Amino acid sequence: MEQANHFKLGLFVLVAALALGALLLLIGGNQLGRNTVLLESYFDESVQGIDVGSKVKFRGVVVGEVTALGFSYERYQQNLAPQDRKQYVMIQAKVNNAMFANTPVAKQQLASEIRRGLRVKLTPQGLTGTAYLEIDYLNPASNPPIPVSWTPDNIYIPSARSTVQQILGGAQDLLGRMERLPLEQTVDNLNRLLSTTNQKLDKMPLEQITQRTDRILAELEKVPVRSIASDTAAVMADLRQSSTRLNTILADPALASAPADIAAAARRTRQLLDKPELESAIQRLDSTLARLDRLLGSREAELGATLDDLRTASIQLKGLTEQLNHYPGSLLANPPPVYQPPK
Repeated sequence: MEQANHFKLGLFVLVAALALGALLLLIGGNQLGRNTVLLESYFDESVQGIDVGSKVKFRGVVVGEVTALGFSYERYQQNLAPQDRKQYVMIQAKVNNAMFANTPVAKQQLASEIRRGLRVKLTPQGLTGTAYLEIDYLNPASNPPIPVSWTPDNIYIPSARSTVQQILGGAQDLLGRMERLPLEQTVDNLNRLLSTTNQKLDKMPLEQITQRTDRILAELEKVPVRSIASDTAAVMADLRQSSTRLNTILADPALASAPADIAAAARRTRQLLDKPELESAIQRLDSTLARLDRLLGSREAELGATLDDLRTASIQLKGLTEQLNHYPGSLLANPPPVYQPPK
């Protein structure tokens, strides 16, 4: 009886656990199916290292996994001849992120992000040879989308060349350029240059040049470098003293105010010259000089006679003065007669 009860209890617990697990799977599956979308991209290179189940990361965060690998011509461009179809590798992935939602608003936002440089590229994962898809922002100018002439069935993000392919492509370009270089001609030119250089060096009088160099060095050793240095130091000291005096002169307040005083004097002179009274005074002076010139011209003869009379009067006055010096009394009476000594 107890064993039957234990069996029923265990069966009940097992059925309850299975029901709870089914409920959780149903809820999780509905939620996952509602947010998961299919993403596809095309690569014009080898996708070695990518398999179904490889991770899809958006800026380092896992957002999905690869679900299918194939070629674009298997689904698109079926109406074209095989040689006219694009040989792109098509990768489909299942992603779960709000940016990649299958709604009109999300599609518009995704198109804007693609214009900003959102790209998908292959990224190696360690040294194992495996890789994953990395969705990140790159320079749109250096990573333009590959040409696609059809409308993708799912959400589409352009691809960019992987880092490994860029390195290999750069190496191949470098090797191609090196192959195009005329290495043999370059080596021949270098050999001729070395030969010509050796011939020129053989012709140079190296011994004479060495002797001249020794003589020049000997002459340079005779130069009184210390005295020149001391003289130079003295000259520099004089220059510093002169500079100090010049700075003292320039710092004088009188010198600093001189331009202002000159400017003020110039303004006052300008104001004086601009006054109308000065012009009228000059005109009156001109008219006065003109009248004086006319007066002197008309009385020139009279002025000559008057000057002669003044000269005569001056001579007479001089004689009278000399007589008074000798005979002061002659001003009151006649002078005494001249003394005559007896004979």
